[in-house]
Amino acid sequence: MAAAVIGNNAAGDPIPEGPPGDIGTLTEEDFIVDGSAGGAKRFTFTNGERSLYFIPMIHIAEQPFYDRIAAEVERLKLNGADLYYEFIDFDTASVADKRRIRAMLGMLPSPAFYAENVSDGLVAQDNEAFLGFPGGQDVNVDLTPAQIADAYEMLIGPLEISEENLSTPMRDFVLPTADPARVTQITVDARNRHLAAVIDTAPGNVVVLYGAAHGAGTLQELRALDPEWRRAPTF
Repeated sequence: MAAAVIGNNAAGDPIPEGPPGDIGTLTEEDFIVDGSAGGAKRFTFTNGERSLYFIPMIHIAEQPFYDRIAAEVERLKLNGADLYYEFIDFDTASVADKRRIRAMLGMLPSPAFYAENVSDGLVAQDNEAFLGFPGGQDVNVDLTPAQIADAYEMLIGPLEISEENLSTPMRDFVLPTADPARVTQITVDARNRHLAAVIDTAPGNVVVLYGAAHGAGTLQELRALDPEWRRAPTF
């Protein structure tokens, strides 16, 4: 499938391309976004047959930041790209799996959690704002809470569910019992590998909305699967 044609953004100027550099030289710092109205950016890659538009996200930001990204998603989907987005669905998870995630992280990083912790005129990311535009499909490509907890337990052993975890309301923080370094291996590294594998098998062009901390790692995993992936010549 040919790369999508970049047109005019209905909500203003197109999101600018991120800092220059190819997959081997881009760092996590290059993908960081500050959540400001002008802070949105996109990284465009190609393997010669398909295009990938990686838009780094942040869970709490100014509303215009999300508005610009929504307009960019709408434009890219109209050109045929599918939307692959990050979303760990805690609402449908079992109580046992929620407790396992709290043992890892101390809390459930759900949209409700972020919405309860906004301040200074900021808003929490709402995935619904990016879904339903005509064109390509919308696909949640994240792991489930059960898959994340299972991956940790396969790596390190059963998670310890503390008395605090058992007695504290799910919306509240508890002291994690998991190894922080091992948690990062799952919540960042394993999810990067999973996302790269999904992108690698995508049937066409994709626009990816995923946390900024996943950008550089995911692209390195993707190039390991297909060395043809490279930065598109947009500069």
